[in-house]
Amino acid sequence: MANTVHPASDIENAWEAAFKASLTTKPSEQAAYLVETIGYRFTTAGIGLADARTVKRWVEEGAEPREHDVVARLNILYRLTSAVANVYGPSVAAAFLRSANPQLDDESPLLLLRNGDPQIVQRPLLGAARALLEG
Repeated sequence: MANTVHPASDIENAWEAAFKASLTTKPSEQAAYLVETIGYRFTTAGIGLADARTVKRWVEEGAEPREHDVVARLNILYRLTSAVANVYGPSVAAAFLRSANPQLDDESPLLLLRNGDPQIVQRPLLGAARALLEG
């Protein structure tokens, strides 16, 4: 499979759009995008929930998460997924999230996000996504 080279401007635009959208999109809409893009399983795992019914309620009823760490994880997952999916597509975004990543000491972004303090893991996660995008 050949590597597709994306112009730097495409990558910068995707990165900036993901950042802006993470600030302006309601959590329930972020959850809906994530479910559509990477599915309930990855969305639920990445934000640290044990049951997809909570995410389903956010999507279907427009309910909002209340816990600060859950909101922070949702926002980070949305930003990562949006940036990677906009450049490489949803399947690459899902693969990026679930795969052992050398930028993260061979931890997968999903597990690092799920198990870590969002304020601490945000920077290395964004750096790993940026490294993927910039090739």
